[in-house]
Amino acid sequence: MKIPPRKPHFLKPILPGFKQQITIPVGFFKYLKGQTNEYALLRRASKKWSVKVNGRRLEDGWEEFVKDHDLQLGNILIFRHEGDMEFEVAVFDSSCCEREYEQGVHGREEEKVCIVEESSKKLEFKEKPKPNIKKSGKGFSNVKAAYKDMHLSRSHFICTIRPYCLSKYCLCIPKQFAQENRLIDRRCEIIVRDEQRSWTLGVHTSGKNTFIGSGWHEFCRTKCFEEGDILMFEIVSNGETPIFRFHGKFLI
Repeated sequence: MKIPPRKPHFLKPILPGFKQQITIPVGFFKYLKGQTNEYALLRRASKKWSVKVNGRRLEDGWEEFVKDHDLQLGNILIFRHEGDMEFEVAVFDSSCCEREYEQGVHGREEEKVCIVEESSKKLEFKEKPKPNIKKSGKGFSNVKAAYKDMHLSRSHFICTIRPYCLSKYCLCIPKQFAQENRLIDRRCEIIVRDEQRSWTLGVHTSGKNTFIGSGWHEFCRTKCFEEGDILMFEIVSNGETPIFRFHGKFLI
């Protein structure tokens, strides 16, 4: 009788076309026992990436994993199954040795205060002051009222960080906003800017919902988002690569 491995592995060489997707070997599905999770969770060095599963293909979110690990042709990935659709991933280069990464980029998670080092000095980036909005049981309405003095003329939306935003690493864009700005059924990159820097994120549609997916995890980590935070995004331009203005997170 054959004894299956306690934690099955599969190996994937990085071949042309790897940036958009990667496939799970057909033979490996016997270890997944018919699991039909919509997302797979990839882990490496205590960091996690949520990737859309489409049949055998790992698609939306895979681009972020590729970018974060600077994957190149000739690299080899080893996926270790940790249960459900969760995999620990090791990256090997052409020397057949596991690749080493700078700790600040691919190591431990950052603390609540985001700090970067530049030359010999440390710069601390803090969120801009949050409006003093009193909680009254209608927190979302209070936030909308707080924006009245901003005189926003462009299309914008307000949203709340829900558990799925931090576990599945995506944000659902309100349907009306997506319709008004032609984002439904559109797969593209967007630029999100605040007063200090910009991020490149990915937008895609799944079923009836439109999501910000690729790059969202890094944006959340940099901004230290927590469940319940209220955010506001304003669209500045809607060309081939739409540009969003991030107006910060607010307390209620």
